[in-house]
Amino acid sequence: MSNPLIVAVDGPAGSGKSSICRAVASRLGWTYVNTGALYRAVGLIAAERSVSLDDDENLVKLVEEFQKNFTWDPATGRLYVGSDDLTLRLNSHTAGANASLVAKNSAVRAALLPVQRKLAFFSPKGAIVDGRDIGTVVFADSACKVFMTASLEERAKRRLRQLEAEGSADSSLKLETLMREIEQRDIQDSKRGIAPLVMCDGATLLDTSKLTFEESVETLIRIISQSYNI
Repeated sequence: MSNPLIVAVDGPAGSGKSSICRAVASRLGWTYVNTGALYRAVGLIAAERSVSLDDDENLVKLVEEFQKNFTWDPATGRLYVGSDDLTLRLNSHTAGANASLVAKNSAVRAALLPVQRKLAFFSPKGAIVDGRDIGTVVFADSACKVFMTASLEERAKRRLRQLEAEGSADSSLKLETLMREIEQRDIQDSKRGIAPLVMCDGATLLDTSKLTFEESVETLIRIISQSYNI
């Protein structure tokens, strides 16, 4: 079987990558791979097991164990380690903050790289893969690269709505607080020495700040169609 078509989507937190890419993959009958969920899972498990994010040796052991025991359902986006469903906990503040720190670890990134590629190559048709370094590292040879972004304020508003919908937003949580947290994560992701978040050469910019969800989905489909003539 020939390799599937790959769409590499990078962008900062809150840009809409996960929801938009999942919807587009569903409409095209393709596979959606959320690589950020892998880093969030590692960060979450590390926190729950009290493994220091500076402890390279035990972090790599944790990743190796994770590789052997995790299962992922591309249709529902649910991620399990053994029988433990991590899906809802992956959206926690701890998982997000730790994911950005874990992503700085070169050994962890090296261990997760083949996992990301394997998940995408399971697709019988095409795969939409999102993350922070998909177009620059994971699938640098992809013929379709997209950098999805949105304004800082819009991304914070989306995050607040998500937390409120999940019932996990503290009543005292302010938009300004979320904006500061997201801005700090942007700095961490773009300034890290290993695979920093950047818009790579050849990528198409997709700013979703003023687009509705449906407009964003249609725009991404149009970009993919122009690249692969589907």
